[in-house]
Amino acid sequence: MAQTKTGWEARILAQLEQRELRVATVAKVIQSYNRLAGKVGEFASHSREVEARSRELQGEHERMFENYQYGAGGGGGMGIGGGSMQGTTLAQQRIADLEREVEALKEERTALYRTQGTNAQRLLDLSDRMRETDEQMRQQELEIDGSHEALRRANSKLNDMQASLKEKDGTIQILQDEMSALQLEIVQIEERCGKLQSENNDLVKRWLKKMNEEAQKVNDVTHELELIRRKSSALSPRMGTAVFEDDQFFGLSPMSARNGGSVAPHSAVGKIDARMEELHSIALSRNGELLAVGGHSTTVKVFDAATGDSVYSLTGCLKGVNHVEISADGTMLLAASSDNTARIWKLDTGRHWKSLTGHIGSVVTAKFSTDAARVFTYSQDRTVKVWDTQRGLCIKTLFTVSSCHDIDVLDSAGARIVTAHMDNSIRVWDSSSGKKLREAAIHKEQVMSVCANRSGTRILTNSCDGTLKFVDASTLEVLTVMSAAGYRP
Repeated sequence: MAQTKTGWEARILAQLEQRELRVATVAKVIQSYNRLAGKVGEFASHSREVEARSRELQGEHERMFENYQYGAGGGGGMGIGGGSMQGTTLAQQRIADLEREVEALKEERTALYRTQGTNAQRLLDLSDRMRETDEQMRQQELEIDGSHEALRRANSKLNDMQASLKEKDGTIQILQDEMSALQLEIVQIEERCGKLQSENNDLVKRWLKKMNEEAQKVNDVTHELELIRRKSSALSPRMGTAVFEDDQFFGLSPMSARNGGSVAPHSAVGKIDARMEELHSIALSRNGELLAVGGHSTTVKVFDAATGDSVYSLTGCLKGVNHVEISADGTMLLAASSDNTARIWKLDTGRHWKSLTGHIGSVVTAKFSTDAARVFTYSQDRTVKVWDTQRGLCIKTLFTVSSCHDIDVLDSAGARIVTAHMDNSIRVWDSSSGKKLREAAIHKEQVMSVCANRSGTRILTNSCDGTLKFVDASTLEVLTVMSAAGYRP
């Protein structure tokens, strides 16, 4: 299998390849030099041959010239005649040819000398290039030696790292064996914990049964005492009229109050110290027995409304509580928290039961439907979510577009809900389809809260414009406007 070369190996191989290319170039130069030297030798030999041929022709030329002079000087007498004339002409012609040949040879020799000079200059240039190439090769050899040394160090370091890696692999194997042993031990511990939990549950059930029996006895006695206390309170002139009927609450006149309806309290009849730095919400159960308080603390506190005694401190929220709500049957408590979650506790045991998670912003308010089968929550992410109480699952999400301050249900099943918004409006929604049914901007400033009567026919709104308004739930028509000097919610 081919292995991927590391960076330093690739660099060394590249340098070696470049060195081989330069060596091949120098070899070609040397071959060219040798060929030029051979040609220079051939030219020198040819030049000597030309010079020898020139000397021979010169000698022949001189001999012919002497013969010519001898013939012309009358050495043959007049008897020779026309034959001498003809020989002289041929000799002159031969001499002229020889002279031309000599001139051509001289020119060829000159060209050979010129070529020899050019070749000598080229040889000098090649010698300089060879010296430079030799110097570069020496430098490259030094670099290669350095690369070999770096390679040796890298290999040594690699060997050390491989040894360290083997040691670490051994350590990892030991840790894995220990982890396997610990996991086995954890499984055994979990089995023991399961058995202990089962035994503890049995003990708790037995203890709760006993405590419930005792609590029932105490409740019977407390109920008798409460009846006596209420009769005593009804006889006290300080308490005034204590009648309250929800469906008669909206639209009461002072006359109806005097005739036995609800009236506003004039003084406090008790005080409960919640021991919180800041209170955000309170809720009273329908039977008036329990009072729930939520605030800056992560704990929801439940008090006995009659005695002020603490009943439960409900934990589970990670941030402050913005709203608390007790179901109509008084069995569950709902809290909206800034940790993006709403939580439900069972009031018969004080134990956490459900966590409603799904919002991506702080949950501002939360409401039960009258039958407690549904929970409605509003968050700063500008959505209203509808939850199945038993399963703790979101079954519908409504996008309100405008920021909302409060929410309430208009019927026992929660099929219709009303929301109070920062854009001075209230909106009525179909919680099953998520559609907006009606909308009305009935205030001059943002609406802080809404409250519907039990029959869902009337809505009371509270706004920053200092007014409270009764609204017909079916038409959103304003029925009554109430205000007072200096009132601001």
